[in-house]
Amino acid sequence: MERKRFSSEEAPIRWKKIGGGGFLFKGHLIKPGQVFTAKVSEIPKGFRDICIPLDEIPAPAEIPPIEVGNSSYTVQPRGDGKIWFDVVDRNGKVLNEKALRKEAAEQFAKDLAG
Repeated sequence: MERKRFSSEEAPIRWKKIGGGGFLFKGHLIKPGQVFTAKVSEIPKGFRDICIPLDEIPAPAEIPPIEVGNSSYTVQPRGDGKIWFDVVDRNGKVLNEKALRKEAAEQFAKDLAG
C-alpha cells in the first residue's frame, strides 16, 4: 500500500486552548492550557480566539488565474424592425433582458468586451 503524504493544507499543526472552560473536539474535552494537534480546516474560524496556533499556519495554495477566451458580442436587430436591438454572445445567447436602441446596445456590447 502506498503512503499518502499530507499536503500543506492537510498537515496537522499544534494548537493551544486558552481561556476558561472546555472545548469538545472530536469527542475529547480540551482543557484550558492544553496543547493538541489538529488540521487547520478542523478548527472553525469562530473558535480561533480560544484556540491559538503554536506552529505557523501554512499559506493556502495559490489559485491560478482563470483564462478567459475571446469573447465576441454582436448587436443584432430584434424582429423585423430596425429600432430595437439585442446583444448576443458567440453561443447565440441574448444577454439583455429588454430590447435596446442601437446606440445603447453597441455601448453594452463594448462594456461587456471589456
